[in-house]
Amino acid sequence: MENKQKSPVVLVILAFVALSLIWGSSFILVKKSLVYYSSPQVGALRIFAAFIFFIPVFLKQRHEVKKEHWKSFLLAGLTGNLLPAILFSIAGKHLTSALSGMLNAFTPLFTLIVGILLFKQGFQWRQILGIVLGIAGCFGLIVGGEGFHIDFNYHALWVVLATFLYGINLHIIKTKLSGLNPFTSTSGIFMAIGPLSLILLGSTGFFAQPIEWWPFLAACSLGVFGSAIAMVLFNQLIKWTNAIVASSVTYIIPIVAVGWGVFDGEQVYLSQFIAMIVLLIGVYEINRSKA
Repeated sequence: MENKQKSPVVLVILAFVALSLIWGSSFILVKKSLVYYSSPQVGALRIFAAFIFFIPVFLKQRHEVKKEHWKSFLLAGLTGNLLPAILFSIAGKHLTSALSGMLNAFTPLFTLIVGILLFKQGFQWRQILGIVLGIAGCFGLIVGGEGFHIDFNYHALWVVLATFLYGINLHIIKTKLSGLNPFTSTSGIFMAIGPLSLILLGSTGFFAQPIEWWPFLAACSLGVFGSAIAMVLFNQLIKWTNAIVASSVTYIIPIVAVGWGVFDGEQVYLSQFIAMIVLLIGVYEINRSKA
């Protein structure tokens, strides 16, 4: 039987709420960063801020890292952090933060699909039902418009691609890095992609332009809170409970994202709400089967 770190229920609840708020708020922070910076700059700045945050952690954990780990660190970093950060920033130029947050809920479905197709993962038929419902909900979000009018937004496909990469990332970590302490693997991942983010910042002319402080702080907050502290909280939540409970944050993130979007004056259509509910029911069916 797997041993869990015991913790008061109140700490578990606080960690869950904090994680929901941090990840749910990341989409509005992308939007605010894009007011001044380009999509590649926002994505790269987010990763570079997380890289700086994790340097002390990695220095403490580096004795666990072996030469063969670095390839997996790089692959996990590209698929789970750097490329999705850029893709979400590209989408953020054209989508509301609320819609990006709703589409992000597609991640657990892609995790299962990638596992079945690429990693020979077993499945239950209830999970296939979850995939079908999730795809239907995702499609509804992409084409949903005012008054149930079809309004296909192809920019949403950038978010779908990012969630596909998240699905690959989770399996890379599971198959290649599961033997490492979560703090070691997470910090190692950012050590591998941090220099790439710095190169990307330099190639986009970031250092030649003046700093616009609010967009700059928004982008750095994405890295420090959304990519670094959130991962620490998520790993701790898994230790206190289990992966199924921790992944339940998927249901809250879209609600927080929609809340920020409405607060910021974004328009959210009834058809999108319905599609989001269908998508989350699909996620629920998958998680219930895992449980």
